Amino acid sequence: MATIQQVAALAGVSTGTVSRYLNGAKIKESNRQRIDAAVAELGYHRNLLAGSLRSRKSRSVGLLVNNMLNHFATSAIAAIEREMELDNYIILLAGFRNDPEVFEQKLELLLDRQVDGLVLFEGDASWSPSKILERSGVPVVSVSALYDSPCVDSVLADSRTSAKRVATEMLRAGHERLGVIAGPQHEHVSRERLEGIREAVAEAGLAENSLTVYLGDYSRESGYAGLVDLVEGHGLDTVFCCNYGMGQGALQAVAERGLVIGEDFNYASYDYFDLASLFYPRITTICPPTGAIGTYAASHLLELIEAGTPASGQVTAFPDLITWQPSFTGLDPRLLGESEKA
Repeated sequence: MATIQQVAALAGVSTGTVSRYLNGAKIKESNRQRIDAAVAELGYHRNLLAGSLRSRKSRSVGLLVNNMLNHFATSAIAAIEREMELDNYIILLAGFRNDPEVFEQKLELLLDRQVDGLVLFEGDASWSPSKILERSGVPVVSVSALYDSPCVDSVLADSRTSAKRVATEMLRAGHERLGVIAGPQHEHVSRERLEGIREAVAEAGLAENSLTVYLGDYSRESGYAGLVDLVEGHGLDTVFCCNYGMGQGALQAVAERGLVIGEDFNYASYDYFDLASLFYPRITTICPPTGAIGTYAASHLLELIEAGTPASGQVTAFPDLITWQPSFTGLDPRLLGESEKA
């Protein structure tokens, strides 16, 4: 097996120059080319374990995810992995399936692997693993869950503002009874979306019973059941669905009942931006900026790692992208076909 000394000799540079280059430092272009050629010719592989022992860094980050099948999660994770790769970090991925005991076990497991930092994805802040995280000493970033902890920085979409904006337009269009298919209210994002809608109803001067809420569980099945309940059980013709998975089920129920969106049925949804163009009329959608959130979460965590500083409880909120389409009657024509950030 080739050594770093052999690489340096073949490239005609010092061992220190090779080491600095392989650890990310900028060097002369001519030296970089010679080192790359020597590495390729000798088949040199870095001893990352030895480097980690010297630097006391594993160059790995733990990523603890609730639901790996979630559309938002997979998109953001892809952005996180890309950022980590650019900085020569790897991610160790673990899931906890909304189970607090599994969450704590996987958290301890990742910390036992000596990760340099942690990303907690769609966790439940009420579990409050603050003692474990404070004891670990590693920087922690939470995505889509607000942790009331000085040792966790949170990165979120501004869901309340977006939901309020769309609900306001639906009510302004003359639809004074609004049905909502909402997610579980123990989760921060679901609460924020529903609160934004409640604020729109209150500011429109409508009574509380103008809003009918069906609580789903993010599944396609609960979205289907929610749409049926709101339409057939409560006689509503205007529905706002607050989740991608539930939206699939809701639209299935709409199609099976022969309802025409934008004509005899009014509809808006979260997380349907990528598929909105497949429907006619096209659907007014709110799309969380998954790529921006994932990229920022990763780059922010890497900054904390490199600086050797813990998180500080900082909260960063990104605006959603709203794409207005004629999916509810009475929509201001000036909005049609336009996109805006909430």
